[in-house]
Amino acid sequence: MNWFARIVMGLLGLVFLAVLLGALGLYTVFATLRWLLTGRKPQVVLVWQQFSALRKGARWGARPGFESGFEPPRQDDIVDVEVREVVEDPPRLPPRQQG
Repeated sequence: MNWFARIVMGLLGLVFLAVLLGALGLYTVFATLRWLLTGRKPQVVLVWQQFSALRKGARWGARPGFESGFEPPRQDDIVDVEVREVVEDPPRLPPRQQG
């Protein structure tokens, strides 16, 4: 590859990087303004908080998910039932007439 193509490719890479950084900056400003106006946190913040809570729970040896609102299965959900045999009923419709 000659030196001119290398320069062009390098400049294209720099432009691409600048566009990505600009888009990230615009999203950050938009998300912050929306957070201030509506009071709803951006999705990125919520995901980061859940990730941190799960990581903190795993570090202390706790089962993951309990502190984030999930309840452990309760033992009183088991119901004792009476067993009865199910017999097959005869057909309820009369036989079809041919012709």
